Amino acid sequence: MPNDSRILLFYDGTTEAKSALLRCASLSLALAAVVDVVAVVDCIGTGAISGGMMNEVLVLQMEANARSDLKYAIDELNMNGISACGHLVFGHAVDAISQLLERLSADMIVIGHRVKTGFARWYGGRPLHIDLSDRLKGATIVTVTVGW
Repeated sequence: MPNDSRILLFYDGTTEAKSALLRCASLSLALAAVVDVVAVVDCIGTGAISGGMMNEVLVLQMEANARSDLKYAIDELNMNGISACGHLVFGHAVDAISQLLERLSADMIVIGHRVKTGFARWYGGRPLHIDLSDRLKGATIVTVTVGW
């Protein structure tokens, strides 16, 4: 990749996201890539799960949590000598991330992933990286599981 490479890290504070953060730091140093970190406040998905029973306090708490997660990721990258820019976006995660990826012209996206087992494989939705792969044009998706 050329020196103007750009990596987008999706970070939500989970254990998988923390593993993805470590991998993103390694990739950034190896490729001399700029890093953008995105945190998503998904009121649409949460509203669907909660049966539409969301209130302003819940939305504000979700936003505060996302801002805290974003700050943590940027601070961690900065401690490793990586300059990173943070983006807080609202909406469905797949839509928000794919739009930001296109706007930033990122070459790569790094996402943490948890392998679903048992009933969760059938009950939950598709993994984020699968939905993103349907939409991304020319960007590499790096999925990281815990303990990479």
